[in-house]
Amino acid sequence: MQRRMKVLLVSYWYPPAVGAAAERIASFAKYLPDFGVDVCVLTAEREEDDIVDGGARVIGVADPLGASAATFGEYGGRRKTGRISRWVRDMVFPDRFGHWAAGAARRGERLVREEQFDAILATFPPASVVSAALAIHRKTAIPMILDFRDRWLGPGGYEPTSARAAERHQSLEREAIRAASGITAVSEAMADAIAAEHGLPRGRVGVVMNGFDPCAEGEEGRGAMDSRRVHAAGNDGEDQRLVIAHVGTVIERNRPDLFFESVRRIHGRRGGVRFVFVGNLSREYVQRLGVSDVVETTGMVSRRDAGQWMQSADALLLLSGAYVGQWGYSAKLFEYLRTGRPIICLEEEPGSNDRRLLEELAADRCSFARLGDDDGLLRALEQVERLVAGGARGGVPAGLDAFHRRSQAERLARHIRDVLSFL
Repeated sequence: MQRRMKVLLVSYWYPPAVGAAAERIASFAKYLPDFGVDVCVLTAEREEDDIVDGGARVIGVADPLGASAATFGEYGGRRKTGRISRWVRDMVFPDRFGHWAAGAARRGERLVREEQFDAILATFPPASVVSAALAIHRKTAIPMILDFRDRWLGPGGYEPTSARAAERHQSLEREAIRAASGITAVSEAMADAIAAEHGLPRGRVGVVMNGFDPCAEGEEGRGAMDSRRVHAAGNDGEDQRLVIAHVGTVIERNRPDLFFESVRRIHGRRGGVRFVFVGNLSREYVQRLGVSDVVETTGMVSRRDAGQWMQSADALLLLSGAYVGQWGYSAKLFEYLRTGRPIICLEEEPGSNDRRLLEELAADRCSFARLGDDDGLLRALEQVERLVAGGARGGVPAGLDAFHRRSQAERLARHIRDVLSFL
């Protein structure tokens, strides 16, 4: 029988913070103990310090800038960053979480000296998490494993404007990867790139993808609402238009601007459809574009309500930017697939990871178009309308079980044991 191990998991993002990063790390804390790896989470202080969450001990470290970093802002179009703002951002190295990282490093060092840990697992971004883990590793000699949810440089990580700032980031990345006993990444493509760029044996870089957790999806709402009846949004009568929902955070790197510009241009050419954005889309932005009669936004909702929206919509909308399409998978993709609803996938670059997975698991209920292609969007809408009219709603795809967060935690536990066995 394998002995139980204990890991100090360092992550700035953790519930009650929202988003894919917090959900990923919470799933590690929840499921790793099932595979003989006990977890203590070191994160940002949000509610209580030193609590127990589903069996994992969670220790919060105060963050002076936490109020500005804890939630997602509204999406109101592509941001234009001024020269002074870019200069200030480059000067704050590695990022705005530095004060928290210093406190986390001190607390982590004390924990490691007081308790017996087998490894530190640090998840990127932000870079300050890696800095904190690196400091703990150097002071205690505990092996460090790095989990990459994004590339260090690029839309998911950092985009410094000065050569000096870029070199500082690259230097920290090289230093941390050299010090790490093992690496994990969210896709094969990302793992391949990290191994090649840093001259690592590919076996040292594992793949632990994102996924779904049925226990957290609000499935108690399954079938509880009919989209046209309940979500008529103030219409006098029953709204008979097709409801296509985008559920989740609207982020710039998935190029929602291209989608909204297409909707604005085809406005009037295609009726019978409502796009409902469940999350952080700005109402003012929608009104500014002049499409508020076909695009609605709910604002931020509970996880349960988000799950109900996924179940009640006629179809679901997935926006796949070039960055995500190359290096990972959209966070909501797996939950979308579980609903059995038709899915419209709009990709910035053809052949995205999202499209390949949808074609593999549920090709019969998906339509595709390129972001910014007005005619392609119209054709995709026509296809989805036919699918809905034909009653297309499938079950959970058989191959989706591999993306259960418990299965991914098992892969992580195995990688941790493999890495440490060679030390």
